[in-house]
Formats: sequence, structure tokens, C-alpha cells
Amino acid sequence: MRDPRIDAAREQSIREWQEFCRFPSVAGDRDAIEAAADWLEQRLRQLSERVERIEIPEYGPVVVAYFPGASDKTLMLYNHYDVQPAGDLDQWISGPFESEIRDGAMWARGACDDKADVTSRLRALELFIEDHPDGLPYSMIYLADPCEEIGSPGLETVLAENAERLSSDAVLWESYLREDDGRPAVGFGCRGGMEISLSLNILASNQHPSYSQILRSAPLEMMKAITSLVDDEGAIAVPGFTDSAITPDAAAKKRTQELSLPIDAISLPGVSPLQGLPAARLKENFIFRPSMSLSGFDLDSSVRQSIPASCTARVRFGLVPGMDPRACFDTLKTHFSSTAPDIQIELIRTMQPAFSPVDTPFAVSVLEAATKAFEAEPVIYDVMTGSGPGAFFLEHLGAPLISPTGTLRPEGNMHGYNEHGYLEDYLTHIQFTLDLLNNLEANGFAQNG
Repeated sequence: MRDPRIDAAREQSIREWQEFCRFPSVAGDRDAIEAAADWLEQRLRQLSERVERIEIPEYGPVVVAYFPGASDKTLMLYNHYDVQPAGDLDQWISGPFESEIRDGAMWARGACDDKADVTSRLRALELFIEDHPDGLPYSMIYLADPCEEIGSPGLETVLAENAERLSSDAVLWESYLREDDGRPAVGFGCRGGMEISLSLNILASNQHPSYSQILRSAPLEMMKAITSLVDDEGAIAVPGFTDSAITPDAAAKKRTQELSLPIDAISLPGVSPLQGLPAARLKENFIFRPSMSLSGFDLDSSVRQSIPASCTARVRFGLVPGMDPRACFDTLKTHFSSTAPDIQIELIRTMQPAFSPVDTPFAVSVLEAATKAFEAEPVIYDVMTGSGPGAFFLEHLGAPLISPTGTLRPEGNMHGYNEHGYLEDYLTHIQFTLDLLNNLEANGFAQNG
């Protein structure tokens, strides 16, 4: 049952979400990031007497608000307020930063990733504070990252240098999404990530296609080299790359079979988007198998009826707990040196994976709140399928992290064109967060020791 105050303030809550979505806070755009940070700081100052900005040079401020409580326990609410670039504006039905409301949904870049978290949690905090006029039962820290969409550069330094005052016992991560059938999904830990660039230069200049029967082709060789990184089932086949990856036990494997694969929301008519493996295998792979995807493939734009002299590519890897990005990069260098020595490889960025157990008291409170708010038994993802800077929080703050269901559904086009989230889901998102805060108090988080 939804708290009546949420419905009473429905229009105000939705308007606040809409207003924040109108900031074009693309990661790296300092003017837009600063404007969004100003808005967020002003809103937090309505709730907390202690709000600060910790600058990440070149990228903007981490906005932090502190909510002291009676116990020695602290919950951190992690969000980010940067968004992905909008891309081709002609692909949007309405402007990506107009945050138009239609068909019962908010349509905007970053609507669910991650601005629905930013504002829904503000509203839930407001209600929780209202319910505790004599002081909060435990402490909370609200932290908003300005550059998560480009790997959170500088965030680790912020956490390391401010570890004492940011110390937390648990982190409520940015939200996960619902299953296709509407059940809430709860993710634990974070995948890591690694992105590399590959370049291949073969000819002094582009050549006429009449030489194609005798000349090497840079793009064809690049494609062959990239496909050599995986086997016929899509598993990474580079020797040594996956040796340290976490191995699921029987209970974890069983939990993977409860999740549903994203099919209906992302399929074209008559075309299956899934790899041709049994469903049980796909579900286990979805959680525990390291992944590879092509994030860019570029040729000289002048090449039309010519043989390209060179090409470049970018390849992204998703890493599961246990894997070290630098060690993985070393295996790639060894692989290319023996199989495609003319290809140059460079490391663009890395992010360590993070592991959080699924059986902590914090986890119990999150799962109970999800069951109550979303009126369905949650599906457990032992490892979140997306990457994020969770390892920084584990290393410097010692805090396990859990990503709960929020506003996003599979059809919400996160990172895609016409990204959107449904208004009713957003209001339920507020209710979930309020239920969780109450659960933590009831389940002992408010007790000292």
C-alpha cells in the first residue's frame, strides 16, 4: 500500500523529476554539470544542514549531504547526476532534455539513469525525516557522482581522501530494473569494465579497389582479430583472461534460473535477439560470464570505392568479481602479439569489479522492502549485469552495495533514444525507498554495536 502522502504530492514529485531531467548534464559538459549540481545542492539544503561539494577536477563536483542519526550505523545513498550524450536528435520523438510527459511516462535522456533515483530518494528522505521529528534513528549520507557515465574518473580519490567522514556500513546503489514480467530485480556488487582501442595501419594511403585481389584489408583483418577473442558461443577465448573469474556455487546457479531474459521489450518482429543457447545457460551466463562487446569501429570517412589503409576499433569487456582489469589487459597484449602482431593495442579505461554477499541483514531489508512496494517476490542478481565504481566504495569505505529496483523497465531504452520511465513506477520507487528506510530501522540498523 502506498503512503497517502506520496499520492497527495504526486504532481509536485513528478514536476521535480521533470525539472531535474531538463538539465543537459552530459558527463564532461562542465556548464550543464555545474547547473545540475547547483539545483541538487539547493534541494538538499532544504533537508540537511550539512551539504558540501567535493570537486573532481575537469568533471565537476561530487554533491554530498549528511543526515546524522542516533545509532553508529550509516547508510549511503549513491546516485549520479550525469547522463549519456543524446546522440542524433532526429531519433527522438521529443527533445531529449524537454522531459515531455506523454502516455503515462517521462521521456528524457537520463530519466531513469539516473535522475529518477536522484529525485525519488530526495522525496523518500523528506518523508522519513518528517516521520522522525526528534531525530533520525541512524545516519545517512546522500552522495551524487558527476561523471559515472564515463567511468567516474576522480571518484576514487574523493573517497580515499574523505574516507573518514564518508564511512558507511552499507550503500544503496543506483537502481536496477524490473523483469519483463514486472517482478523487481535486486542486484549485488558491480561488474567491472575494461575498454581498449585497437589500431591497424597497413598501407601508406587508401588504394583503388582494383588492387583488392593482392592487398591486405585492414578492416577485414581487424574483424578477424576481434572475432578471435571469443568462441562460437560468445565466451571469451583469450588464454588466461577468465582464469580468476568467480565461480558460482549451486545456490547461486539456482538463483539465476529465477530471472527472466529480456526478450519482448527489445526484440524486432521475427528476429530473436538472444544467442542460440539453452535458456538455462543464457541465464547463468547473464550473471556470471565475462562479456565482450564492440563499442566502435572506424574507417577513414573518405573511403567509399577504395581499399582502406587503416582502421581502428574499440572493444569493451565486462568483468565479474575476481578478475583484475590490468591482468586481463596483459593477456590481450600477449594474444595479439602472437596472433595479429601488426595490431596496436592501448588501454582506454578500467574499472574493478566488486562483490557483495546476498545474505547480509542489509540484503534482507532491501528484499523485504522490494516485496512490499512492488507486490512481488524479487529476483536476485548475485552480480549486477552493469559495471560501476562499486569497488571504490568497498575498498575505501568497507561498505557492501545493493542495487534495488527503481523506475526503469526493460523497454525504457536506457542509454538509447527515447529513454523513458513510467510515472506510476516512479511513485512506487519513492514508496520502496521509504519502506527500505523503515525496514532498516525495524531490523536493527538503528541499534548501536
